[in-house]
Formats: sequence, C-alpha cells, structure tokens
Amino acid sequence: MPYSNSITAMISAVRSLFSNRRSLLLIFAVYTALLTAIYLFVSTREATVSQLLLTLVTIVAAPALFFVLQAGIVSYADGPTSRNLIKNSLKLVVVSIPLLALTLVAVYGLSKLQAHLTIVTTVRYLLLAVITPLLVIQIWIAATNDGLRTLVRSLRKVLTRTFAPQSMFVYACGFLVFAVAPYFLLLKAIPSQRPWLELALIVVRLGVSALLILLGWITTVAAISILNRPAYKE
Repeated sequence: MPYSNSITAMISAVRSLFSNRRSLLLIFAVYTALLTAIYLFVSTREATVSQLLLTLVTIVAAPALFFVLQAGIVSYADGPTSRNLIKNSLKLVVVSIPLLALTLVAVYGLSKLQAHLTIVTTVRYLLLAVITPLLVIQIWIAATNDGLRTLVRSLRKVLTRTFAPQSMFVYACGFLVFAVAPYFLLLKAIPSQRPWLELALIVVRLGVSALLILLGWITTVAAISILNRPAYKE
C-alpha cells in the first residue's frame, strides 16, 4: 500500500528530526543564516564600499548556505548531519547545475510558444512547482547516498522513483505545508488600528511562514529519502 508507506515515512521523518537535537539545531542555524544573508542582500544599498562588499559576500554566502542546508536535510534521517556535510554540499552543487540549466532552457522554450497559452502556462507551473523539485530531491538523495558515479549509471532508476505514487503523495502533502500554507498566511492581512500590534502580527506571520517552509521541506525530502530505502520498496 504505497500511501500507507508514505504516511509512515513522513511520521518517521518528523520523529527523526525532533529526536536528533544536533541535526535540528544545525539545520535551524544554517536556515537562519540563509534568511539573514537573503535579507542583507535585499536590504543593502550599494552606496558605499562597505555596502558593496557586503552585497558581494551575501551573493556568495546565500547559495553556499542553501546547499549546505539541503545537504543537511537530505542526510539527517540517516545520521548526524555534520558528517561529510561540505562534501555532500559540493555534490549537490554539481548535480544541480545541469538540472537548473535544462529547466531554464525548457522555460525559455515554453515562453516562445504562442499557441495554447493556457496549456503552456499550466505546463510551466507544473515544471517549476512539481516536476523539477521532485527530480531535484531524487537526484540529491541519490548523489548523497550513492555518489556521483553511481548516479550517472542509475538515472533511469532515479526518474522512475521521481514519479512513483509514494513520492508524488509525499510531495503533495509537503507542498501544502511548505508552499500553500505560507502563501495564504502571508497573503491574508489582519487589519489592526494599533500600529505596534499590526507590526507584531506581521512579524509573527513571517516567522510562522518561515518555520512552515523549513519543516514542510525537511519532512518532504526526508520522507522521500526514507522511501528509497529497501524496506520501503515494493
């Protein structure tokens, strides 16, 4: 029963996260640093030399922290995330570049199609929101667990796992948490006649949204990683 296995894997992923305090603290620390780097990049104006240097630092730091975070998320369910974290991060960079390039080419090609705009728009959203993330997750897991050479030889198997019912179900559940819920939480404004209360509500909404994005994504990636274990395969 693929759906029962998926639910079991998600529960196991959550338990593994909160039972491994070291991994949890490390992931939260890297995630906080990533959000800080993004905020500094967006808010810093390039007016002085120091501000320009800060912008350049954040340009380098944000992608680096992103891949360190993903490496920690992919591997935490199988043990301490600090083990081979930098090495695994570099693996994710290597396998992500070709996939990112192919995605950009596909999006560019779709933008050139003038007929059937509704279908083209739907395909574009499916590509960016479903197909590419699912494929990225499976490739990251395979690269981390099996290595780059094995990944090249097992691309067909990776593609099969990507669109397996178990993986699709886990991703659909996770998408509701890390994408849909934060979107509506940020979109829905709570009016208040007191400026300080309105500011506090904005801060709370931003904090809860950031937390949902992280926990939803962690659960999704870890559950799919767990489903790839032999005990969960049918």
